[in-house]
Amino acid sequence: MLSAIKNEIQILHDSWDYKRARFWFWPIVFGLTFFLGLLNGIKGAFAGFMYGIITGLFLIHESLPVNKKVR
Repeated sequence: MLSAIKNEIQILHDSWDYKRARFWFWPIVFGLTFFLGLLNGIKGAFAGFMYGIITGLFLIHESLPVNKKVR
């Protein structure tokens, strides 16, 4: 079972979508933080940081491989 988990993790890390999502995570976080910080100051920067984290994690979640059953 442990070897199966290691194989799945290796497949995940080799996935192009996952690498691209990891690359864009921090630019999204910093971009939203900076943009909302300019609009609303410290409160906007905090909200932008939280929205950036949520958006980045959603991007990573959507890039994960899915095993779909075909009927």
